[in-house]
Amino acid sequence: MQQPHNILVVDDEENVLNAIKRIFKPYTLITCFTTTDPFEALKIVDKEKIDLIITDQRMPGMTGIELLKKITSKYPEVIKIILSAYSDLNVILEAINEVGVYKFILKPWNNEDFLLTVIRALEWKELIGENRSLQEEIKKRDAILAYWEQRYPGITKVKTDENGEVYIELDEDLGELLK
Repeated sequence: MQQPHNILVVDDEENVLNAIKRIFKPYTLITCFTTTDPFEALKIVDKEKIDLIITDQRMPGMTGIELLKKITSKYPEVIKIILSAYSDLNVILEAINEVGVYKFILKPWNNEDFLLTVIRALEWKELIGENRSLQEEIKKRDAILAYWEQRYPGITKVKTDENGEVYIELDEDLGELLK
């Protein structure tokens, strides 16, 4: 992880939130927002740039999947993790298929595994962002090459001699331009 990240943890049990905050306390690149109220979580997501959300599945007023559906509709790039004491296969499948959760973690969790899961998820998010930036850079460079190829046909063609060395044949106009 090389960038600062904001995570949001939503669980109706305050002691769970406190335990998770302790896990992330030593990590200065992770800011951990917490709430026991899924409706408050929606407000936090609108206010802060949240990179990853960890939510309990069973909460009063709204399930974790319902919360993640609402968040995903506005912020599809947020990474989603469900934390639950119940391993209901139908809930797990719904979380994967309808919400695209990164991982489903069962309570009680192992702190090291929990931390590693979150760090790997945030690193994955960084890689997605880098990939997107590189794709945009390639599009820009392709546009520049297309411009020069249109202006000077053949300029983007690479030619090699019998030894595999690259050479360029310049027409008179281009040769003059490069002098």
